[in-house]
Amino acid sequence: MGKINVKFGYPISLEEQELLSEKAIERGCSIEAELCGGFEYLLNSLINRPGKDKFFDLIFLVITGKQAKSPKASSGTYFENGYKFPMIVLDDEYLGIGDSERLFISDEFINELGKIYQVECDYEYAGFERCRT
Repeated sequence: MGKINVKFGYPISLEEQELLSEKAIERGCSIEAELCGGFEYLLNSLINRPGKDKFFDLIFLVITGKQAKSPKASSGTYFENGYKFPMIVLDDEYLGIGDSERLFISDEFINELGKIYQVECDYEYAGFERCRT
């Protein structure tokens, strides 16, 4: 079984970049801490929407055209050139389809997920990596 780390960078819009800087100053923390903390907060609010369809289930419905149960998603971080950035960690490489069918999450599906999250949440999509456990 493997995990998928979907990596992101800074906000894309200038408005969100300025807001990130303002929040970091206001909270007395680094840009990196605010970037990763804000990303985690947003991701958790999307994952834990009570009584609503699951966010990643909907994204994979758009990508695959099939009703699917996405793997558990959580927030993580990675380092690039000495800087800390946020990422989404998918705990499995398969979607659940119905009661018994599983669908492999292809590289194309992951790239689509990253692009959709970039558009919807304004964090730059920076690629992904598969991790074998």
